[in-house]
Amino acid sequence: MPLLAQTPYSQYGYGTIDDNATGNQRAIGGTGIGMRNNLQINMMNPASYTAIDSLTFMFDFSIDYKTSWMHEAGASAQSQSGGLNYFAMQFRLGKSVAASIGLTPLSHVQYTYGDQIANGSYTRIGEGGLSQAYFGVAYQPWKWVSLGVNLGYVFGNIENYTLVSTSPSTGGYYKEMSVNDIRLQAGIQFPIDINEKHNLTLGATYTLGKPTYGTVLAYATHSDTTEFKMKDFYSMPHCFGAGVSYTYDRRLTVAADARYDMWEDARFYNPNTDTYERMSNRMRYSAGAEYRPKLLSSSYFDYIRYRIGGFYEQSYVMVGNNHVREFGVTCGLGFPLRSDKSMVNVSFEYSHRNGHPNTLLSEDHFAIVVSMTFNEMWFWQRKFE
Repeated sequence: MPLLAQTPYSQYGYGTIDDNATGNQRAIGGTGIGMRNNLQINMMNPASYTAIDSLTFMFDFSIDYKTSWMHEAGASAQSQSGGLNYFAMQFRLGKSVAASIGLTPLSHVQYTYGDQIANGSYTRIGEGGLSQAYFGVAYQPWKWVSLGVNLGYVFGNIENYTLVSTSPSTGGYYKEMSVNDIRLQAGIQFPIDINEKHNLTLGATYTLGKPTYGTVLAYATHSDTTEFKMKDFYSMPHCFGAGVSYTYDRRLTVAADARYDMWEDARFYNPNTDTYERMSNRMRYSAGAEYRPKLLSSSYFDYIRYRIGGFYEQSYVMVGNNHVREFGVTCGLGFPLRSDKSMVNVSFEYSHRNGHPNTLLSEDHFAIVVSMTFNEMWFWQRKFE
């Protein structure tokens, strides 16, 4: 998993949320619920796995680099991060069945900041996050419908510290969370062939909301350590997603997604304050397009995929009575290799995050994402007469 960029907003809940968009999907705004592509893995909707060709094995991984700028009350700071983001594989299990396995991030926590208090100062520090190792399978009983499910093992540690310095002593509050849980996501897609050149796909996903399993250690300086099971105090929300994509002549794809996560019904306990954090239902909207100039050409530039997109999100995080909102614009290129099946994807993303209705900490992020998809005919056997 990557070294994370600083964001004080990640001190709330499980941190900032990751929607498992692949490198090529990042370039179109993180869109993918209604997309089917036989040359790219789509972890956002497990029903998409059946789009893979029957003799193909795909492997996809991504690395990224991010620079972040933070501004508040005339003060500013900058941080950088980068590293491995995810890896995934996809393959056929039968004529109508396909599967995928991989490792993806689910949330990120990374922040360090301080402030002055009466007769002293404090420093808040947090790091960690959640990851998911998943196995997914999809079944296409008829040409017009595909069903899929992802079963994930969720694991990770999140550490939050508040260090208080008052002359002549230093103390603090500490919370260490260790998650070991499962996650179940179901998806459906309806591929519609309007005619030879026009194709439409409708998609939907549902992620099961449930208690979170793991343990929490909480303690303060000069006090006993409290250890308790998470399932009675923490939970994950029910999550819903819908998407649509339109493809013309296998050269132009336009897609849009909408997500709704019911965080207001979820629980996240803070043992240091003996209260539950207030959370907001998360909403995310994204759209994007991919264009390929020609299917057959003597020019390599006609095979390059040109991508553009954007997104808007209201986070589940609440800071007092303020929501946290983020918007971004994206673009990128897909460079095919050899037989036009394997591909190198390069994406660029700018996003801005701030509070609403009151202006809080303002964040600007710029990310470069590079992913490689290897699409090989591993199950093809050469025959000789």
